[in-house]
Amino acid sequence: MKDSNHFSRADFFKTAGVLAGTAAIPGNSSAAAEDTAASGPELRRMGKSDLKLPAISLGTGPGQDVNVMKFAIAQGMNFIHNSIGYKNGQATTNVAEAIKGQRDKVILGLKITWKPDDDEAMDAALDSLGTDYADIAFFNIHDAEQVKDQQYRQGAERWKKAGKFKYIGLTSHKETAGCMKAGLDEGFYDVLMPSYHMGMEEEFLPIFKRAEKEGVGVILMKTNREVSDYYAAVPHYLATPGITTINRGADSFPMIKQLIEASQQKADKQAGMQLRERVKLTMKAHCTMCGACTQTCPQSFDVADVVRCSDYYLERSEYVDLALETYRSLSRAPSASACGSCSLCERACSNGVPIVHHIRRAESTLA
Repeated sequence: MKDSNHFSRADFFKTAGVLAGTAAIPGNSSAAAEDTAASGPELRRMGKSDLKLPAISLGTGPGQDVNVMKFAIAQGMNFIHNSIGYKNGQATTNVAEAIKGQRDKVILGLKITWKPDDDEAMDAALDSLGTDYADIAFFNIHDAEQVKDQQYRQGAERWKKAGKFKYIGLTSHKETAGCMKAGLDEGFYDVLMPSYHMGMEEEFLPIFKRAEKEGVGVILMKTNREVSDYYAAVPHYLATPGITTINRGADSFPMIKQLIEASQQKADKQAGMQLRERVKLTMKAHCTMCGACTQTCPQSFDVADVVRCSDYYLERSEYVDLALETYRSLSRAPSASACGSCSLCERACSNGVPIVHHIRRAESTLA
């Protein structure tokens, strides 16, 4: 890995000023990318594909500033993951503007939130991004049994043949381990994208090692949960077997530089042991997104989604809008009146999450 490079205040304003000045001129940011490529993140091959992704990459869940995205691309952080559902479509509009004139410089990920036979929705999503293909498309599935449905394999093969995307991935943030195992069993996914934090390492390490052995890439998302100094955790995530890139949002120029510099550091074994001990304490009573609560609910409420809104999204100011959007989109949200005195979901949780509290909090804050 490359050594961390010092980035002075003068350098920051010089680079930011150049990008701000060239933002209105299509194609100019590609030249900036060539100039800064030497100090960019390490490139890692995604499984057995021909794609090389930067070790740290950009997610757009909260929606991203166009100039920040252009800056990230110019620094070599050129894999961007997007969904038409983020920020009610605004994130997609921003991504389209950021990659305009430099589509060939960007590796584009697109989350498929529609049925695998809905050609109209696929075409509309690509059109909104200003492109006719995605480099990687991700089926968004949160049920391990659903992953086994052959309509996804058939849809992937058909869309890939039609040139809608080059590679197919699987992403999940509920019943995550089960979904990832099922994806590997299906044998046609090129990359997995689980919601993950270091507190889930024991369960997920065998999955990551299997993916590496079978030539399947792994992209980590939602990693910023467990430590106050997130940048200290980045090298340890990247040292995990099988990991291709960490995908996360960034809302400023300095944050882009900090993420890249963190990705260039080596993981120290002793520091890693200490970090993992802190994670165990920090993540106690926090959701691990295993899905046991939803599976146990006698009324089939979307318990895990509500807990995610309360336990994850509401704890970060940049995700509050996403919490509102997610909660209000649920057709089967639990509530104090509907659940009554039942607490089966809470009793099923192996991590001691106060699920009933989260249900009440979400109802009073987000409903």
